[in-house]
Amino acid sequence: MHQIVPKASRVAGPVQPLVPDETETARARVPAASSPAVSPALACPHTGVACPALTALFAPLAPAGDEAREWVQKLAPCPHCRTEFAAGRDRLRHVRLGQREREILLGAASGVPFAVTEPGMTRSLSAARRRAALSITKAGLVAPATVPAEPRPGATRHARATVTLTPLGRYVLAAYGRFIEAGKPVRWTRPARRAELPGADPIDLKDEVMTRTRGALRETLDELKGVLMAAVARPHRDPALLDSVTRHLEQKANVLRAVLEPAIVTQGLRAVPTGR
Repeated sequence: MHQIVPKASRVAGPVQPLVPDETETARARVPAASSPAVSPALACPHTGVACPALTALFAPLAPAGDEAREWVQKLAPCPHCRTEFAAGRDRLRHVRLGQREREILLGAASGVPFAVTEPGMTRSLSAARRRAALSITKAGLVAPATVPAEPRPGATRHARATVTLTPLGRYVLAAYGRFIEAGKPVRWTRPARRAELPGADPIDLKDEVMTRTRGALRETLDELKGVLMAAVARPHRDPALLDSVTRHLEQKANVLRAVLEPAIVTQGLRAVPTGR
C-alpha cells in the first residue's frame, strides 16, 4: 500500500552531536570500572549505572535478593527523572507519525482531553483513529483520560475514548511541532533548540524517593497487620509459610524504617529551639 507519509526511520540518520544524549551523560557520571559492582536493586534500568537517588538512601543497607530488587525498584523516581524521558525520546526514532496520529496530537495540544472519535464518524475512520491513538499511547505521547459526558435528553449515554498529552507528548510538540504541523516526516534527531527535555536530574530526586519510601512503609505495615490479624482469627494451615511471609514483611519494614529514621531524627532536631 502506498504510504502518504514515509516512516521516520527512513529519514532519520544517526544521532547528531547537536542533540544532547542524556543516556550517555548519565553513563559518564560513573566510572566504567564501577559499573559491574552496581547492585541490581539500585541500577537504573536505562543506563545500568547506579541511580543516584536510590544509592543515596539504600546503598548503606545493601538490599540483596530478587524480592528486595523488586520492591526497591518500585521506589525509583523514574516518572520524574530526565533519564527516563531521554530513553522515551530515543525510542521515538523508529516511530512513524501518520495523518491520524498528528491529528490526535495537535487536537490534544490545547490541554483539554481530546475525543478520539466523534458522532457521525464512519466506521473506517473511527477504527483508524483508535489505531492511531493506541500507537501513540504505546509510544508514551498520550494517555487515556476520563471525561464525564452529559447525555442529551432521551439519548443513551455513550462514553467516548479521550486522551491527553503526557509530559513526553508536550515535549514532542514543542521540539518537533514544526514537522508535525506541516505534515512532513519527523526528523527525530533535529529537536527545536529551545525545547527542554522534561524531568529532573536523578540526583535531585532524593526527596521523591523518600516520599515513596514512606508510602511503602505504611503499606508494608498494613499488610503485616492484616496477615497477623488473619492468623489470630483463624490459625494458618501452613505455619512455615506464615513464618516466611511475616519474616519477609518484617525485614522489608526494617529496611524502610532504617532509611526514614535518620531523616525523622534530623527533622526533629531542626524543630527543637536552641535557646541561648
